[in-house]
Amino acid sequence: MYRALEAYLADVDAGLRGLSRRRRLVLVRELKAHLCDEADARGIQSEAAMTELLAEKEHPALLAEGLACGEVEDATHRGATALAAGMIIGLATGFHLILEGRRWYIALTFAAAQGLAVGAGYFWARRHWLRLGPWARTGMAVLATLLLSIPLGFTTMHGFKPTRLLYGAFTGYLLERYTQERPLWQVILEPVAFTALMFFVEVVVMGRVRFMWWKVPLELSFNATLALSALLAVRLRRFLAERRVLTPQEQG
Repeated sequence: MYRALEAYLADVDAGLRGLSRRRRLVLVRELKAHLCDEADARGIQSEAAMTELLAEKEHPALLAEGLACGEVEDATHRGATALAAGMIIGLATGFHLILEGRRWYIALTFAAAQGLAVGAGYFWARRHWLRLGPWARTGMAVLATLLLSIPLGFTTMHGFKPTRLLYGAFTGYLLERYTQERPLWQVILEPVAFTALMFFVEVVVMGRVRFMWWKVPLELSFNATLALSALLAVRLRRFLAERRVLTPQEQG
């Protein structure tokens, strides 16, 4: 935790005294999340760099006044950004399933479960584990989205399919990891590694299907689509969040 960020958040908290203690904690925690996301995206690692970033933002007193006055509107905006980000994931994966030739209602239910339950649900739940370290946050994201993806298991014509939950867990992993800038080779390798994992689980662990080489490109393209949509969802939500309150001051 940077000292400059602590001081900035403390000043904002002081300006929110008119709200309940619980609500102040939520607002300050979400403000911290936005600032930490932006700091991660910029690659900030020093106290001086964090101080420079905060100097671009609104004065804490003005920011606190805006948060207090527009609390209901802000809550609506946060929900809308989470929903919009989740919809990107749902639309991308659902459209890919249609291109594969899946029945429209299967694609629609998968898209809804993947986009709303997993995607939007992740963005709503993430604030609860922001104080953890990077790998602990990733673990919490995977666990949370694994549970949120239970509806995905029912998006088949043959009862509950537990391996569908792995898509939800993979989505959570990607969303959490994409909150930081990462090497391109990792972004490319992860869908490949997950494709190999899915075939291993299906064929070796569960013994449900015969291994068919023609399915590999199809599965890989779906997982690549999922990865790309997760990346776009994170970028969209960050863009919308920054434009809401945390905008740079006008330069005189």
